Amino acid sequence: MSVSKKKPTRKPNSASGPAKASAPGRPSSGKKKSPPEKSFGKKVHHPATAPSRGRAFSGFKKTHAENFEEEPSRTPARASGRPAHGKKESSPEKPFERKGRRPAAASPRGRSVTTAKRPQTDTSEEESFWAPAAPTDRSFASFLKPLIPHMASPDAQTILHSSPLAHLDYSVELQVKDQGLLAFWKQHRLPGLPEQVIRSPKARGYRTTSKRKGFLHGSTLYLLLGDKAALPKNRQYFTASPLEPKEHEVIYRFLQQKLSEPAFRLIAGHLNYLIIRGNYTEQAVIFNVDLMNGPLVRKMKLLSAHLQKLPVAVTAAFVYLDPSQSDYYLESKRPAETLHFKKLFGPDQLGASYHACRYQFHPTSFSQINESMVETMLERARELLAPSSDQSLLDLYCGYGLFSHYLAPAYRQVLAVDGEGPSIRAAEANSRLNQKRGGHAKFLAHRITVGYLEKTLPPPAPGEVILLDPPRQGTLPGVIAALARRKPKKVLHIFCGVDQIPPSLREWQASGYQARRIAPLDMFPGSANLEILILLEPKA
Repeated sequence: MSVSKKKPTRKPNSASGPAKASAPGRPSSGKKKSPPEKSFGKKVHHPATAPSRGRAFSGFKKTHAENFEEEPSRTPARASGRPAHGKKESSPEKPFERKGRRPAAASPRGRSVTTAKRPQTDTSEEESFWAPAAPTDRSFASFLKPLIPHMASPDAQTILHSSPLAHLDYSVELQVKDQGLLAFWKQHRLPGLPEQVIRSPKARGYRTTSKRKGFLHGSTLYLLLGDKAALPKNRQYFTASPLEPKEHEVIYRFLQQKLSEPAFRLIAGHLNYLIIRGNYTEQAVIFNVDLMNGPLVRKMKLLSAHLQKLPVAVTAAFVYLDPSQSDYYLESKRPAETLHFKKLFGPDQLGASYHACRYQFHPTSFSQINESMVETMLERARELLAPSSDQSLLDLYCGYGLFSHYLAPAYRQVLAVDGEGPSIRAAEANSRLNQKRGGHAKFLAHRITVGYLEKTLPPPAPGEVILLDPPRQGTLPGVIAALARRKPKKVLHIFCGVDQIPPSLREWQASGYQARRIAPLDMFPGSANLEILILLEPKA
């Protein structure tokens, strides 16, 4: 790692000497009035203060992310508002405005990181839910909106941008989703009829993973739900969600106050996201930042000491480095660039237990956000597959082995594949945790493409059945047809987005398979979405 030479500190101009022009976008060390602070517009990113001695620390070598394809987060770049190093008078804050993407942050030694260009969307999924539908719109949300009682239009920004159906009574929400799904099915002329939506044990406060986008505006950090549309009109510093446990709100409010203090504003200036993961009794906090150096890590360790004193159980904290300030966060589509990860305190792994199966997984690995619904989903998957000891299971997009370990004792063998290295390593470690349950599962790390399925993956085992649980945007082109050529006895295709079902079902039909059962689960109460399990078998 090359280190640029340390430049001497520029001395303040003397009163008698001629005034020298300062570098563009860089405050001088003397006193001066700052121009009025701009709202969230396109900004210039100030480099962080260099440490007084020693080398600049630009990141950690330990990497944990591969190109794991999941749903993109629709988030804009944040505003800087980073405090200048010289003294200045504060200017009155202006209302929030739309922002452009800022340049990449410079390291303390002046080495900048190139920001990758990524497409952005101007509206969130929730905002578009309430926007007038186009005449050609045949999305699942377009069939839900006419069914919502007129008096129940949400007023609060929180509900509008985080949970568009959370203002409804849960029994009414389930009726709306049942009727909307049936209308969607008929409009798209899909085969079969969906069964009744299975309710979630927890309708609100269920999310075990949550996130907030950080915006430093002046001297105040705002923790918002993630995109331009979510900027609050009432200037709330933190936006709560009825879908998250109260413990998450306690942690976010504490961090919003702490990170707005001068002592921790360096962290706030480099914060992309705050993420909370865990279960209903323990939480881990992840700081997604655009820079990781010695001063920043030291500040985070000081902050971690405060976190551990909260009345709620924060058992671990981590730093997740994303210098590109990408539009993605942990559970969404990950950028191809190398990301860095560091533990601040606590265990290295997160944990969960379902139906006597024990699981541990890396903090960046995908996991279901509704912990209360996981056991119901596992039971329904087993019912639909009806496994037997003369069959073999091919589990694709297996993650840390949630289905593989639960179903392994009922099959002759299980072969499981996922494209994310940390998840596969966790799945292999979970085999040791569950070895007393019996069954044999083998795990492979590879991106699931047509070439891999046809040239590298072992040939079908006798009596092969397939469990397919891809990310929200679905499988890559040609994957379904390649799987059909393996001639599985049955396929359980799990969809975490309703709008991806029509093209996938048509591809299965064209490949000689038909839907036998359609089982919807309300994995995401309060949102305009469902998890749907579809059992497919060869056509007679």
